[in-house]
Amino acid sequence: MRSSRGRTTGVAALALMLAALTGCSAQNLRIYPMQKQQTVAVGKSVVLTCQADASDPALVSQPHWRDPKGQIINEAASGTRPEIYTEPMPAKQLQLLYISSITPAMAGNYTCEATFTNMPLSASVVLDTFVAITWTNANENQYATKGKDFKVMCEVTAEPAPSVDWFKEGTPILTGDRYVIDVNGLLIKSIEESDDGTYTCRAVVIQTGELAERNIKLEVYTAPEMEERETRVVIKEGESASITCKARGKPPPTYSWIKASTRENLGTASRFSVNEIKGLLTFDRVEAGDYGKYICSAVNQAGHNETEIEVEVLVPPKIFELYNTTAAEKTEGRLECKASGRPAPRISFRKLSSSERLLNGPNDDGRIIIETSNRQTGDQMQSSAVITITSLNRTDDGLYECVAENEGGEARKNGHLTVQFKPTFEHMTNVPIWSWNSQPVNISCIAESIPNATIKWKFHDVDLIESPQVRIYGSGPISYVTVTPTDRSLYGVYKCIATNTLGEAEHINQLREAFPPGTVTQAKQETITATSVSFSIVGPPEEMGPPILAYTTQYKENGNYDWNLAMNRTWSANSPYIVENLRPMYSYDFRFAAVNRVGVGSWGAPITVIMPRRSPPEQPKWREAVSSESLIHGKFADRYELQWKVPAHNGEPIDMYEISYCPVMKVSGEWRISGESDCLTEELKSYEAINYEVRGLQPDTRYRMHVRAHNILGYSLPAQLYVQTALGVERSGFAPPQLLSSGAIVGIALAGVLICLLIVDLLLFCFRRQGVIATICGKRVKTHKDDETKLGSTKPRAPPSPAPLPPPVKLVPTPTDEKEPLKETGDDAIKRNSSVEFDGRRVYATSGGPIIGKNSAV
Repeated sequence: MRSSRGRTTGVAALALMLAALTGCSAQNLRIYPMQKQQTVAVGKSVVLTCQADASDPALVSQPHWRDPKGQIINEAASGTRPEIYTEPMPAKQLQLLYISSITPAMAGNYTCEATFTNMPLSASVVLDTFVAITWTNANENQYATKGKDFKVMCEVTAEPAPSVDWFKEGTPILTGDRYVIDVNGLLIKSIEESDDGTYTCRAVVIQTGELAERNIKLEVYTAPEMEERETRVVIKEGESASITCKARGKPPPTYSWIKASTRENLGTASRFSVNEIKGLLTFDRVEAGDYGKYICSAVNQAGHNETEIEVEVLVPPKIFELYNTTAAEKTEGRLECKASGRPAPRISFRKLSSSERLLNGPNDDGRIIIETSNRQTGDQMQSSAVITITSLNRTDDGLYECVAENEGGEARKNGHLTVQFKPTFEHMTNVPIWSWNSQPVNISCIAESIPNATIKWKFHDVDLIESPQVRIYGSGPISYVTVTPTDRSLYGVYKCIATNTLGEAEHINQLREAFPPGTVTQAKQETITATSVSFSIVGPPEEMGPPILAYTTQYKENGNYDWNLAMNRTWSANSPYIVENLRPMYSYDFRFAAVNRVGVGSWGAPITVIMPRRSPPEQPKWREAVSSESLIHGKFADRYELQWKVPAHNGEPIDMYEISYCPVMKVSGEWRISGESDCLTEELKSYEAINYEVRGLQPDTRYRMHVRAHNILGYSLPAQLYVQTALGVERSGFAPPQLLSSGAIVGIALAGVLICLLIVDLLLFCFRRQGVIATICGKRVKTHKDDETKLGSTKPRAPPSPAPLPPPVKLVPTPTDEKEPLKETGDDAIKRNSSVEFDGRRVYATSGGPIIGKNSAV
């Protein structure tokens, strides 16, 4: 065919030459492109244009085309596009030939024909075809799996056949140990991650000079590889929890979870959710049955892998059984506590009254034993503990706390062990019960026992029978008997007998008739100052009456023989017995009597005390008992507060205190003053002062400190103290010491109030003849005869008997139709004691009632 085409081409060329020789006025047809032989790649589209070249185009008919078989190529029907068709353009005397997607069968000679004034015109062109380089199987993105052989596919077709070679990142690849260049691709053996990259497949057709390249990106995939993690996970019941599975791989793997025991896909199960991208398994609400093995699978295009994780569910303990128990004394008692949880709870006991837990096993020398056990129950473990107490005693009674613990938490519950015992009166006293002047009394009986006891009464070992004088209230465990002893036959032993199922007990109550106390056995002078004296008193025996409650004294000047004009003083028993405000250098007679609930006893023999002369005050005493030679370490570096008790003034009021302090050192065990010039003295002009802060001291220095009281007769002996200041700065920026003590300030305020009251009273006297001044001025002047009358004659008189105190308050009799015990009177007749401090000792005086602690004339 090609030889015929060559001949045809030669004839056409010869005709063109002849036409040129004949002159430029010849008419002809032209085909564009003008090459007489054209080569077109298979599959390409071609457009050929035929145009008339004449002096008068209107004389040229519309051209038409013929295919290589000589058949006229028709125009395309409306709405169609055949493989070959023509399209006229009459205005320009053109005829277009369209060939879409040329094939080798369409190759050949195509002729364009027309007429010019009935003279035929024609032109032809030869179309040849060839196959271009075509990539038939050469994807630009290909994926390999690490560790396997992989062929990078690159299939190429062309006519003539092409030659193919390979490059990686611009570097030529030759067939070798790992690379094999094949007809349809590049084989890479045992793919590694380093083989990842861009490969170039190059095809060359030498005959046509065609060159084509295909860049293929190879991505090496790696199968999932699980990351190391703990194989056991602990979660807690009732909470939300999550566990994670991680794997390395390319591309990133997706995850799934299943429970090993049920093979259930947890991605679709209730209460679970699975994040396929992150590998997260979430428990929405953990249940006890969620424990077990879980399998995490990771999958990608390169393969899959899986790992197994053990999940342990913590179930906090729950105590579901602990019952109260009861056992008799000296028998065996048991408490059992049961708890569930996971893992098995550890159970221990503690008596609620003790902070220490009881140990598992023997306790208290084997008397108390705790035994534990556990077993599986469904999804949880059940633990049991039994505390066994042999030879029960009453102290074993009480609440016992059961504590169940595991890693999930703890639970606590209390159980009560009741120890039954026979009646006892161990907390009741055996003191006699006193009555006098037919006063009604309560005789109580309180029996302790479990179960409660019933009580009956006996009098002189005969069942007690109620009468107008005897009333019984209650039959147990508390019972009272109210006795009104109008007859001495009602005094005696009242026996209370308590009984329960375990036994009985009895308690003796003695009802005795009370009398006033006897004479004071001894009263002896102890300490004496110019204005005060203290005594030691030995009271009378108490067999005949209630305990001694107080002591009272009458005292008078020695020259006065009438005890009716004596002063009196009363003290609570066992308090300091001090009489103050006496006159110096006077003689006083004192006599003493004891006081109990019945009344005042008889007076003892008087004793005479001669008061010393007026003198300087007594030595002050420190408020805290410290030795005068001991060393006290102060809290501060530059100050120390001295505190003392007001001493006796010995007849003249204290007008000031002298405080002196000197630096000292200890030499050969004796204190010595460092230098007399370093001693400082300060005066505190206040009688009520009981403290003073010494300031301006040196740090870490020892001082001797003296406090002396002063009155018009001189100074007292000093109260001595040795002090060592603390380490620190030399001074601490304190405000200067106060010029007046707090006591002095209070005294000034009281003086101001008294002055105001005096002015008001004076005004009332002047204008209305009322007030204190008016009352004093209205009294008559005492005469010498009146004084003698009050003092009595000089003849001695027998000392009168003590004035009887008012009898105790009688209880209102209870009506016989009301079963109600009497209210306890106790010591209501004796009022609460008040106290004052004098000369470092606390003196007690009663505030009212039959014992009057005031200094007053009898």
